Amino acid sequence: MLFLPFDKSPSIIQIITGSKRIFWKDSAAELTHSELLLCEASASLSFENMPQKGRFLSRVFSFHFQPNQAMLELSEKNPNASDLPTVGADRSLQDSLNALFTFDRQSMSETTQQFWLQGLYQQLADKGVLHRLFSSSNVSFSQKLSHYLSHSPDEKHPLEDVAERFAMSRATLIRKLKLEGMQYREVLAEVRLSHALYLMQNGQHNVTMLAQSCGYQSEGRFSQRFKGKFGLSPSEYIKTVASRV
Repeated sequence: MLFLPFDKSPSIIQIITGSKRIFWKDSAAELTHSELLLCEASASLSFENMPQKGRFLSRVFSFHFQPNQAMLELSEKNPNASDLPTVGADRSLQDSLNALFTFDRQSMSETTQQFWLQGLYQQLADKGVLHRLFSSSNVSFSQKLSHYLSHSPDEKHPLEDVAERFAMSRATLIRKLKLEGMQYREVLAEVRLSHALYLMQNGQHNVTMLAQSCGYQSEGRFSQRFKGKFGLSPSEYIKTVASRV
C-alpha cells in the first residue's frame, strides 16, 4: 500500500494502465482508466496500485494556477453526487489531460499555460468537481512560492534570492510560511519531488539524472527524500510504472 501525501497544490491522477485501489473513509474502491482521482491541496490518500499484465502506469498533474471565482461558483451549483474524490474521465477530459501532458512547459509561456488550463478547469466546473480541488479562491503564499519554484526545480534557489524575488526580507518570507505551518525547505522539497514524479512518468528512469534534474547533488539524499514523502524509493516507484518482463 502506498500512503501518498500530495504537495501544497491540487492534483489529478490519471490512470493509464492497470487500476488503483483507494482506501477512502471506511471502504475501498477500485479505480480504472475511466475515472480520475482528485486530490485537494495537502491531501493524504492511502491506495494500492494494481498492475494489469505486470504493468501499472499513471500520471500526476499538479496545478499551481488558481481558477477564477466564477468557475468555482459554477462548480458548486453542479455538485457531483459521488462521495469518492473522483470524476468520470470521459473522452473530452482524457483529451485535455493528454494534451497538457505532451506540452513542453519549459518553452511555453506562463500565459499560454494558463490559457490551456482554463479549458480543463471549465470542464471540471461543468462536472461539479472543480471546487473539490480548489476549495478557496484565496491563493496561499506557499502556493505562490510553489508556483515560482516549479519553473526551475533543478536550480539551487537560495532562500535569500527567492525572498528578493518576492520583494521581501528573508525573515519576512520565513514568517509568512510559518503562519501557514510551512518551512521554506519543505516547499522546495515538495516542488522538486513532484517534478521527479513528472519526469518518471515521462520516461526518465535514471535515478542519478532524476536527482540532478530536481536540484539534488546527492543521489542518496534525493532517494531518502523521495522515500520519506512517497513511501517508496525512486527505484521502487519506477518499477510500478515501467514494464515488467
